[in-house]
Amino acid sequence: MKRSIVTVTTAVAAALAVGVTLAPAAAAGNGDGKCSSTDICVFNDWGHTKSKGYYDLGSPALKNFHGRYYFNDGAYLGDSISSWNAGSGTSCAGFKFFVNVNHKGASIKIAKGTKGDFRSAFTGPFDNKISSYSKYNCP
Repeated sequence: MKRSIVTVTTAVAAALAVGVTLAPAAAAGNGDGKCSSTDICVFNDWGHTKSKGYYDLGSPALKNFHGRYYFNDGAYLGDSISSWNAGSGTSCAGFKFFVNVNHKGASIKIAKGTKGDFRSAFTGPFDNKISSYSKYNCP
C-alpha cells in the first residue's frame, strides 16, 4: 500500500512539474449523457471518442460504478476509464479518481478544465483501474 501512495505522489509531482494539473467538479447529475461544463466526461478509449463509449460524472460522488454503462458502446464503466475531459464550470478545484470502491486506494486528482489520457508515465497506472469518484476542494 505504501508503494501505491508513493507512486501516486510521485505521479502528481511529475504532472505538476511538466505543467499538467490533475483534479473533481460540482452540480449536475451522473449519467445524463450531456457532459456539461460541471461534469467530467470519461471515455472507454484513449482519444476522447464518444462513439467508442463515454459517460458523464457530476454530483454526487460515486462510491462505485455498479449499474453504470458507457453511452454508445454499453460497456461497464468500472475499471475501464482511459481518458477524460474535465469541465471548467464547477466551483470545485477538480475531480478525484480512486482505484478501489468506496473512495479507497491509490487516487489521482484531475483539475477542472483539463483533458487527457491515462497513458503517460504518471497517469498510465490508472488506465482501466478507476473504481470510484469524487470531487475535491469544493466550497
